[in-house]
Amino acid sequence: MGSFIEIEDAEELIAQALDMSELEQDAFFTMGENEYTIKELVEETGRSRSMVQRAVKELTDKGVVVREGRTDKTVYYVYKRVPLDNVQQKVKVILEEWNTEMRGLLNN
Repeated sequence: MGSFIEIEDAEELIAQALDMSELEQDAFFTMGENEYTIKELVEETGRSRSMVQRAVKELTDKGVVVREGRTDKTVYYVYKRVPLDNVQQKVKVILEEWNTEMRGLLNN
């Protein structure tokens, strides 16, 4: 979190705290409680397959999306958001660390 920004709702706070790109936000909030394939996310977001794959990989690396293998004639992967409570807890930790860091700057 670089500078002060105006945040209007919880979605914006989550996106800012987790440093999500616009596409990462689209994919993350589109998922909701459902599972999506890359193809479905491409259709939902209107972005290219490679861009969606990159965004989903970033979300997976950030620990807010998980990938699960499925088999139906072929092996494929579905992606789903971790429970929102877990994401909110992760954001709370980030905010607490930021708060501690900022308070430390004032104490120097």
